[in-house]
Amino acid sequence: MQLERIPIRSTIIAPKDHYLINFDLAQAESWIVAYLANEPTMKHVLAHGDLHRETAQHAFAEVDDATWDLFPKVEQKARRYTGKRYNHASAYRMTPSRAAEVINKDSDKPPYVVVTVAESKVFSQKWHGHYHITGWWAEIEQELGRTRTLTTPYGRTRYFFQHWGNELFKEATAYVPQSTVADHMDGCVHDELGIEGGVLQVHKRLVVPGHIKIVNQSHDSILCEVPKSSALDISQQIVTLLLRPLVVNGEEFTIPVDCEVGERWGELKEQKREVGTYDIKYDF
Repeated sequence: MQLERIPIRSTIIAPKDHYLINFDLAQAESWIVAYLANEPTMKHVLAHGDLHRETAQHAFAEVDDATWDLFPKVEQKARRYTGKRYNHASAYRMTPSRAAEVINKDSDKPPYVVVTVAESKVFSQKWHGHYHITGWWAEIEQELGRTRTLTTPYGRTRYFFQHWGNELFKEATAYVPQSTVADHMDGCVHDELGIEGGVLQVHKRLVVPGHIKIVNQSHDSILCEVPKSSALDISQQIVTLLLRPLVVNGEEFTIPVDCEVGERWGELKEQKREVGTYDIKYDF
């Protein structure tokens, strides 16, 4: 007898008369990378479109919107997924062979993408032809050579002990974006902005009074248990607390928040967000 495989998240169910609502900082690390590297194309697309689609459509396939829309939905999804994986891999100096290995490891899951090393090399070359971030990498190496430390926009400083070389450079490159996203989500406050928010304020204003429960937190998202009767109002409050500006390299910007709602964690329904805005169209 073969047992049916059930996604573990689908076993997490909201209590009676409650929703599970997930709030996620949309493409958060890419926002930080774009401003650390002062990459104009990346910054523009993040503010006005979909970075993962941009990578798949223009950096890899070089097709216009009309041609993209002719692709079957399943192919669009697979292409966008590939763009998403290379946005992270290429920004953090992952080699093409390692990127292929990482993607193929998950090829048994939707959208079932498999890439060869040769394809991965082409994707990497096209990515770096579309986005230009190697100047940022050089700045990282220069600072490591001078002080062996890097400091995030929130003032968190780390000393790197590794031997000089590629492994050190890869870890250091990922450090500032990942740390900044986690601190921003948690509720760190920029001295020059003084705006409170994040999970800290969600906890103080909504968890402590007993309005909601936070049942899971990752570095860029929280999953909340919310009464159905007040779901719309509370969701808007949480989005407002998460939509805080931050400053990187002297530029101020705001990372959008995506929202998913449902009664099972593995089957949440994505709420629509207008491109180029931070407004979520709730459909409970």
